[in-house]
Amino acid sequence: MAIGRVVVINVLFLLGVLSTSALGRADADQEIESALQELQAAQAAYALALEQVQITKANLELAQAHAIALGAIKQPESGPVPPPADSAPESASSEAAPHTAADPKPKSETEVPKQIKEKEDGSSFWKGWKRSVRLGLNASQGNTENSNLNVQFNTIRKSKKYRTKFESEYRLATRDGVDSQNRLELDLRHEWLAPEGSKVGWWATASYEMDEFQDWDYRITGHGGISYQFIKNDSTDLKARTGFGGSQTFGGTSDDFRPEALVTGIDLRHKISEVMNVELGSEYFVDVSEVARDRLNNELKWNIMLDKESNMNLQFKLRHRYDSEPGGRNANNDLYYDITVGWQF
Repeated sequence: MAIGRVVVINVLFLLGVLSTSALGRADADQEIESALQELQAAQAAYALALEQVQITKANLELAQAHAIALGAIKQPESGPVPPPADSAPESASSEAAPHTAADPKPKSETEVPKQIKEKEDGSSFWKGWKRSVRLGLNASQGNTENSNLNVQFNTIRKSKKYRTKFESEYRLATRDGVDSQNRLELDLRHEWLAPEGSKVGWWATASYEMDEFQDWDYRITGHGGISYQFIKNDSTDLKARTGFGGSQTFGGTSDDFRPEALVTGIDLRHKISEVMNVELGSEYFVDVSEVARDRLNNELKWNIMLDKESNMNLQFKLRHRYDSEPGGRNANNDLYYDITVGWQF
């Protein structure tokens, strides 16, 4: 009986030891699992912080690109500032979180270089303009007194998609103190260039003319249509245009609106050498309401670079205007020729 009690006591003692050990292991496993969960949460927070840093960096670069495009700040001479170093080494983070996939690149970060490139290509309307002024003056005294003044201001902007050109010219000539020519002309042309792989583009023009020696005081014209690129390389640019529009005169004996079709328009620019190029333009308009009424504009420019450092150049220009019904006793043809010196800036 005593032996049985001893056996029972020993068995109970062993069961107590085993249960205590099991409970200790369970507590240890629970603590390990809790520590792993905290580690995973810390790794997730670290990955989220890195992603926020990348997004903030991309937003800063995008804001800088917009500020440079708007002219609020200047383009920095040095490259972009490198991002701050991570608080933990890359190898340490990879060892600490082997199960965490590589952080995806924020969408805004991939868009920044593209937008900056568009600004550099001149997609912004206010960027990329080239301006020039031209001046021609001659005079004579003796048996007759003659003086001629020609002042021009031109500006042009070209990008991969658009080409915009504005030209203005004022002419004043006197003979023995009496005006023999007093003319102002403003021309604006905007072109939607043919995309890569195509030869078809679009264009629109608007012009204003004031001439003291015409039957009318001033004339406004506007046209638009389609263009076709025949040749486009480093030395030659040849395209043809056609379209529709109209012209309206004011202050004449018979002010009326003439609906006009541009039957043929030719634009040629050819580079002869590094310091010389020629430009040729021709437009033939027909009044669709009265086919017998037509107009023809021809222009030839020969440009010679005199000094590259100051962008000083010499230009010989010849312009021919024909109108089948100029009004009054005016001649059908007008011919203008000039020699001017210009500077580009």
